Amino acid sequence: MKDEITLKDKKSKEGKKSNFYAELFDWLSSVFSAILCFIIIFTLAARMITVDGDSMNPTLETTQRLIVSDLFYTPNYGDIVIIYADKLPDYATKKLGKPIVKRIIGLPGDTIRIDFDRGVVYRNGTALEEDYIQAPTMLAEDFPNNTDVVIGEGKVFVMGDNRNASKDSRSNDVGQVDMRYIMGKAYFRVWPFSAFGNIY
Repeated sequence: MKDEITLKDKKSKEGKKSNFYAELFDWLSSVFSAILCFIIIFTLAARMITVDGDSMNPTLETTQRLIVSDLFYTPNYGDIVIIYADKLPDYATKKLGKPIVKRIIGLPGDTIRIDFDRGVVYRNGTALEEDYIQAPTMLAEDFPNNTDVVIGEGKVFVMGDNRNASKDSRSNDVGQVDMRYIMGKAYFRVWPFSAFGNIY
């Protein structure tokens, strides 16, 4: 009788040990799968970009880090995008061409007009309500004052939220941006943690 009890206890302990290892294996498999998915997503679908400069203040600040993706992306009004500006000098590489972050204001076929005296941007004759900008748009760069400009086919018109300290589509150095030069839309701010969240 005693031998039977000892045998049952032994089997019970072995069963618990076996269950523990099975649960540990399942947990490790889940963690490994999550890490693998994270790596695949970042490799194929998303990338991390660091904001450089103040042209998107107050929405974005320099050194903040963003998650950017072009997977299934179609440009739309108000999107904050990373574009490749092929005429702008990259001081790090000392060559022409650098990624910059801007907001999409106009799409192909739209008419953009900017009244620099009043600081108002018009799209297709309607003044934009821009609660995201730092200050009214007074800096003209190379853009004509109070004149309708049509956005070309396959291009977008972009501007920084800090309108008077932004090199964007108003400048001949950037101009209307070919959609093929859009590297992706900024979806999340991940650094610093105090500013973590969606981007609008």
